[in-house]
Amino acid sequence: MKGIFKNKKVKKKSGEIEMEEIFLDNFLEKQKENLEIFDKRLEIPLTKQILYLFLLSSFILIGVLWISCFQLQVTKGEDYKILSEKNKFAVLKIQASRGVIYDRNLEQLVWNQSSFDLILDKSQLPEEESERIEIIKEVSKIIGSDIEIENVLVAENLPYQTLISLEAEIEKFPGFLIKESSIRKYKDCYSLAHILGYMGKIKASELEECQECSILDFVGREGLENSYEEALREKKGKIQIERTAEGEEISREITEYPESGNSLILTLDLSLQEKIEQVLIETLKEIGSQGGAAVALDPRQGNVLASVSLPSFDNNLFAQGIKLEELQKLNEDKRNPQVNRVISGLYLIGSTIKPLIGSAALEEGVVKETTKLYCPLDLCLENIYTKEKECFSDWKFHGLSEIKRAIAESINPFFYMIGGGYNRPGFADLRLPKHFEGLGIEKIKKYLKLFGLGEKAGIDLPGELKGRVPDQEWKENYFANQPRAQQIWYLGDTYNLSIGQGYLLVTPIQIASAFSAIANGGILYQPKIVDKVINSEKELVEEKKSEIIRKDFINLTNLEIIRQGMKQAVTSPVGSAFRLNSLPVEVAAKTGTAQIGLENIYQNWITVFAPYDDPEIVLTVLIEKVEGMRISSQKVAKEVLEWYFDENK
Repeated sequence: MKGIFKNKKVKKKSGEIEMEEIFLDNFLEKQKENLEIFDKRLEIPLTKQILYLFLLSSFILIGVLWISCFQLQVTKGEDYKILSEKNKFAVLKIQASRGVIYDRNLEQLVWNQSSFDLILDKSQLPEEESERIEIIKEVSKIIGSDIEIENVLVAENLPYQTLISLEAEIEKFPGFLIKESSIRKYKDCYSLAHILGYMGKIKASELEECQECSILDFVGREGLENSYEEALREKKGKIQIERTAEGEEISREITEYPESGNSLILTLDLSLQEKIEQVLIETLKEIGSQGGAAVALDPRQGNVLASVSLPSFDNNLFAQGIKLEELQKLNEDKRNPQVNRVISGLYLIGSTIKPLIGSAALEEGVVKETTKLYCPLDLCLENIYTKEKECFSDWKFHGLSEIKRAIAESINPFFYMIGGGYNRPGFADLRLPKHFEGLGIEKIKKYLKLFGLGEKAGIDLPGELKGRVPDQEWKENYFANQPRAQQIWYLGDTYNLSIGQGYLLVTPIQIASAFSAIANGGILYQPKIVDKVINSEKELVEEKKSEIIRKDFINLTNLEIIRQGMKQAVTSPVGSAFRLNSLPVEVAAKTGTAQIGLENIYQNWITVFAPYDDPEIVLTVLIEKVEGMRISSQKVAKEVLEWYFDENK
């Protein structure tokens, strides 16, 4: 076409017209016709049905928009306002220090040690998956372990070299944050673990109850860390950060200042604690026993001077996050090192019960100070059911005895009779009383309860058990599924209870408390181990007063008779605690050797108070499963009290 019209031109009045202009004019003319047709189409009127449908759709759309606006601004307006404020402001918590613990002489037993943890905020990780994977790989390489992105706490107590490496590059790892915290450090004293306890990660149930706590927090799990959690716990501060809609920080303001937790001053004497621990460990090793306990109280206020339970454990393992294999080893240890034997160990008491039974007999008028009873080697009676001869033995022949000698030499038949009474059968020695009315089980139980047995002593430590003082009702319930003959309470049961055998179970803290009441003239105190609560400036917040459970439940004259019998146990060459006669002060004591169902194996007890005229310490020692009639507990008591009353120590 171009070749046909090459160099062709058409003339106009105004001049020459190019051939291309002719074609363009022709094209525009056709387009004009099309546009006119289109304009005509738009001018075609809509039908009524279409118009009504259009209006209805418009009204529906407007209604939906109006309802949505009403919900957003009125119904849920306040909720969205709160959410917007939350998005606008972020709150960071400021750490403070947990309170520490001191002994009575302000010897520090617990510290806070700085620790650095690696925290992950998943919301701050890059959206691009490849970037996230790369960052996680790099951080994993630095800390030397794989990272689970579901965990908030990625790594705790970072090693120093790892911490340095992370701090140098932390800006390259969005989502990861180094958080300073503290871990508890406990005094290197093996036996303190049961007293101080340890920290553990907060549980979900605890988190719900504690508004101030976070998922990263630790709380007291055992010992004083647990029982004084509220006092020791720090109060976190708060920083409010204001942000733009894009997340840029505008300002930050401290809205609440942090406060350190309060600290505890104990009644505990660390040097005495360490001495008892040392002597008890040596004695256990010497005799081949695996467990024991010792507790020292000040009978004037009920203050705990020392509390040792062996074996123990290292509570620093828990403070730093105990490894699974270490925890498993501890849990599988048959010696039960996690049990605080002083407050949670349940034992037969043996003859240590005799001063308590003697106190009850004097108080009830069963015997007087001068009452003498004939005490054979075997106290025999006629079984009311079988009519056969039934005998209850002593460890040696004693003959005529009054109450002080019976306590000093631990004479079983004397306590059989004052406990359960006696009716002389025809075959018995005529020197025995024809009829003697004893206390009986109900009165025995009454007085043992008055001395605090069968009830928690109330010490301010978790996990205390109340033990057991049995009677007819208990036996019926306990043996309910056994034949009737096993449910009956027999005279022999009362006899056994009168010398600390049978079904009786006690804790060492109960015995120390009971004998404190004998030592101080009849006041049963609630034992306490915390003396004062102080703030971070060492200013007094609270002083823990001594609480009296009961007093004057035994006449002072009767108590003095019992005290003299316990003193005679030490001063008499045939007394059961004569080994203590060489101590630098006068003391009173009562020993106990309880049979536990194993041949020639006993629980070995002693309780001592000193000085005799003005007691300032009651020491109870128990050694488990001692072979034969050894005096192992006496050895411990003697060494400890020699040291305690040594002016040159």
